[in-house]
Amino acid sequence: MYEIKPEEARLLREFWEREPSDYSLEFKRVLNRLRIEPLAGKICILSYRDGREFALGRFGERRGDPVEPIEARRFARLKDAQWALLKLRWAKHAGHPLPPELAAR
Repeated sequence: MYEIKPEEARLLREFWEREPSDYSLEFKRVLNRLRIEPLAGKICILSYRDGREFALGRFGERRGDPVEPIEARRFARLKDAQWALLKLRWAKHAGHPLPPELAAR
């Protein structure tokens, strides 16, 4: 399986600087790696108030189990929820920390 290299952390800036349709091939490869994991226990984005509020949740262990919120924090913008999700998955799969300027975001 594709291993994320420490120098690829620089690619995460594309999340804020570009539209998804303009992401580089290298950044798309990193995103795909962060997305690949078993569904059981996978962290996801929950939508509330008809898509005007978002939170992070976790899938259950078996199909049909409820998706449980993992924290009380809510996001007014989908992009902010996606960034929080990306940071959690980075911590789980990359094996090295985010650059400080991105971790603080």
